[in-house]
Amino acid sequence: MKTVLILGCGYVGRAVGLHERTQGNRVLAVTRNEGMADQLRSEGMDAFVGNVHETGWHTMAENVDWALNCVSAAAPSLEGYRLSYIDGNRSFADWMGRSGFSGRAIYTSSVSVYPENGGRWVEEDDARASSERSEFILESERVFLESTNPAAKTVLRLGGIYGPDRSFLANRIAKADGALPGYGDYFLNLIRLEDIVGAIGAVFRSENGGGVFSVVDDAPMLREDLVRELSTRMKVPAPRFDPLLSGAKGSRRMDGQRPANRRISNRKMKETFDWKPAFPNASAGMASLVSS
Repeated sequence: MKTVLILGCGYVGRAVGLHERTQGNRVLAVTRNEGMADQLRSEGMDAFVGNVHETGWHTMAENVDWALNCVSAAAPSLEGYRLSYIDGNRSFADWMGRSGFSGRAIYTSSVSVYPENGGRWVEEDDARASSERSEFILESERVFLESTNPAAKTVLRLGGIYGPDRSFLANRIAKADGALPGYGDYFLNLIRLEDIVGAIGAVFRSENGGGVFSVVDDAPMLREDLVRELSTRMKVPAPRFDPLLSGAKGSRRMDGQRPANRRISNRKMKETFDWKPAFPNASAGMASLVSS
């Protein structure tokens, strides 16, 4: 039996915890939400209520074999990014150093660090800051990777997350009233929840080295093509795109920029950890999530 520490046990963290429980492993979960903590306890996990960037949770994290930091931003502001991502990883690194942790550690970062490049393919070394938010994210990766402790450290840059109970695009299409906010002529780099869980499990159980890896599906789709396919499945007219409509979200939009258009390769992740997504593209992944 392994002991697995999960920091930021929300949508992704809970799914990882449930999977590890089915494998007979003990799960220590940290969440800032009391209600989520109660749910995690009812599902067989040991839960601590607190913030990852603080140190209160350090005392409950003993004899850990695998550790995952998948915390989300405390708020969609630069201060929220700094607290959760940069200070969160400082606390994570401090715990690893003080506890003598030498197992496998994973930090789930974001593909938002890949800039606009006209729809061409990009790989891990192409990341660069194009906004204050992406600079904060890259800094949080550095804090994690450059910490002086014996852990085997891996950064997984996750694509846009969807899955059961999280079908944002389909919900927007259903409520579109003829138009969606934003643009349709850029590639979406997405990943379904179950494939994230599989990727994390593959890293935990691997003897290969760490580093930085993109976790996305095999075939990025243009947003307009995916909207058209989902609309057909849902038997509703495909909405047009209107960049002047309110409601468009995302870090680049919050910074006043058009969404980045690039296709992100998962080649390194697949070759290093013998992982491949069960859902090769968003069309296949969303098929079971939409009602016709």
